[in-house]
Amino acid sequence: MAEHSHQLAAILFADIVGYTAMMQENEETAVEKVNRFREVVELIAEELNGKIIQYYGDGSLLLFHSSTDAAEFAKLLQEDLQNEPRIPVRIGIHMGDVLVHSGNIFGDVVNIAARIQSLAPVGGIYISEMVYRNIANKKELESVFVREEKLKNVKESIRIYQLITEGDHPFVQPGSVTENAAPATGPSHIAVLPFSNLSSDPQQDYFSDGLTEDIITQLSKIRAYKVISRTSVMQYKNSPKTVKEIGKELGVSLILEGSVQRHGDQVRITAQLINAVSDEHVWADSYDRPMLDIFSIQREVALAIAAVLNTSLSNKETRELDYIPTTDLQAYDYYLRGKLLLENRNKADLLLAREHFMQAVSRDKTFAIAYSGLADTYLLSSFRGYEDPVMMLWQAKKYIDTAAGLDSFSGETQASLGYWYFQSFDWHAAEITYRRSISLNQNQSNVYLWLAVLLQAKGEQEEALKIYEMGAEINPMWDYLQKNKAMLLVNMNRKEEALHCMQGLIDKSYDSVIKRKRYEELSRLHWAFNEKKEAISAAKKSGNLGLLKFYTDGDFSLLQKTVDEHYSSLRQRSEYISQFWMGQDYAHAGAREKALECFNNALALKEAALSLLLIRDFEFLNIKYLSMALLTRKVKQLINF
Repeated sequence: MAEHSHQLAAILFADIVGYTAMMQENEETAVEKVNRFREVVELIAEELNGKIIQYYGDGSLLLFHSSTDAAEFAKLLQEDLQNEPRIPVRIGIHMGDVLVHSGNIFGDVVNIAARIQSLAPVGGIYISEMVYRNIANKKELESVFVREEKLKNVKESIRIYQLITEGDHPFVQPGSVTENAAPATGPSHIAVLPFSNLSSDPQQDYFSDGLTEDIITQLSKIRAYKVISRTSVMQYKNSPKTVKEIGKELGVSLILEGSVQRHGDQVRITAQLINAVSDEHVWADSYDRPMLDIFSIQREVALAIAAVLNTSLSNKETRELDYIPTTDLQAYDYYLRGKLLLENRNKADLLLAREHFMQAVSRDKTFAIAYSGLADTYLLSSFRGYEDPVMMLWQAKKYIDTAAGLDSFSGETQASLGYWYFQSFDWHAAEITYRRSISLNQNQSNVYLWLAVLLQAKGEQEEALKIYEMGAEINPMWDYLQKNKAMLLVNMNRKEEALHCMQGLIDKSYDSVIKRKRYEELSRLHWAFNEKKEAISAAKKSGNLGLLKFYTDGDFSLLQKTVDEHYSSLRQRSEYISQFWMGQDYAHAGAREKALECFNNALALKEAALSLLLIRDFEFLNIKYLSMALLTRKVKQLINF
């Protein structure tokens, strides 16, 4: 080391708490403790390339060339000193430019580290934001935001974090729950409304929507909360409804809303938590930061809500909140675009989502959940018959394996793997993997749907209904979930509940095209229950003349003509045609022979969605399930239950 030099360094102060009182009580014991303290300091410092600058009676000052080494030293020191004879120590760490002169160090960094150390609790480690940023990606070094502090003789306020040690507990803001906060007993139900885009560019909507999704994801990592899925809250984007009305419709007691303004490399985010019952504010904050801090902001919002609701977090939860998926903001940008497009499920958006995920992983080859999202584009395309399932499943597995290699504890990756098992007819592995995925991330409504469909096809109807209801808790407005639940209720012969479910889908359909489609489904449901009058009434509201002709004359020619024209158009464009989904369309049109021919072709090809034939579809017309007995028997032979 040069005798006189400036360098970037992490400065650590460690101080024995109450040493003077120890000396007064038992001088010999106090000396033993300070000697043990120094022995441990020297041993760990040597292992982690730390330089002991000086001892000052009951404390020590050390220099490290990296924040990671300093944080690891602090953690190891505190954990060792918890063994008998226990030594009460508090530690502070800051990083910055220091002047090294004749073995001593000088500069504001030293003063700030000393001030931070004096604020730390007994047995605790406080670090500055500079140190936190450098260790944020280290899963073994979990830390939580404590507060922003104005330190003596320091111009700007310092954001302070607590580094968590084994057996330690994350910092929770002191004080009881405010009178406006939700009760601490039982899970708090929270809805995060779409954050408003205040940027001058309306094209930045995808970013504000993506931020909403990520905050939902962060909050859902806290097991005490039930967080409504983005699919259900998006209908309230720019909605004139009051917080009370939205809270009642979603069945939540708390609503988080906010805004985001992105300008170049800077972002301004405001957030406020509102009691949906009393319409009173519980908490609010704003964040003006570089875009590089976007993940820290999401985490801080989650921690602030946990603090105001007096929620104690486990080490696992704080570790999950600390996880940063990528440090490449352009890759994150591509990921957000892909993730939002993925929700639409149509072929055009799936292909575009695939391009965005490809861009994300090409920029950051360690971006695990982007690989998982990429795999999902192939899995959804396979199952929905948009592309050749053999090629799609092969591609999906390749990216799932990559994602799992990067992060085997990702709920999203386990969900993708479960879906791959399901489409590969290994239902035993699929069910285990789906349940593992939910245990890792309880906020994935798509996994509840996939698991419930599997259980329904197995004939485990009560368990399937339970899973649908769990999914509906976090995504009550999701059409796919409710439609499949209605199909299950029909097959359980719970007519009134099935009708109520279908009517709910109609009531929430604001788009006229979707509403007509829902009336058509309701009409078919009445027909399945042999309620001809009600079926005709609903069919008239749907405007489907082919369906009315079938009901009144038994003539399905108009229905079949529509299907014929659709697949003729696909052939003219040389599009891939799934035999299974074409069979579904003909079955819905009442064209029994064409439907059965397609299903048999799909069976020969082992198409991924064949499993759906094991679930009785109330929309089928003119097809008795005796006609399909042989088919379903052959499908079961493909499956490893």
